[in-house]
Amino acid sequence: MLIAMPVKMNKQNPPLTTVFGKAKWFAFADDGGTVEIRENPYAGAGPKTVSWLIDSGVDTVVTQHIGGNPFMIMKDAGIRLFYPGEGRILVDEVLDKMKNGGLEEITIDNIMQFTQH
Repeated sequence: MLIAMPVKMNKQNPPLTTVFGKAKWFAFADDGGTVEIRENPYAGAGPKTVSWLIDSGVDTVVTQHIGGNPFMIMKDAGIRLFYPGEGRILVDEVLDKMKNGGLEEITIDNIMQFTQH
């Protein structure tokens, strides 16, 4: 499993950001618990950000907000999306919630709750 999360900064255990395609940084976490912060080469371009995540081998995305188009592209690519909750949430907290089944999956039935208005 390779999890991607949009984050606010390039530092250890950063907080998630509420923007998705505009995020300058993404945290990538693998099954072994290794977390790597990577600069988004397509910050500001949602569709290109999604393609970059797919090309990077991501199979899970955790995000506080997402647009309908990026959601559909990732769902069609087999990527599962999860919602960690609102407020300031750190990468380590997300990974703990993921292990314990504490994240809500974003689906076609509830996507409207998570799109930015």
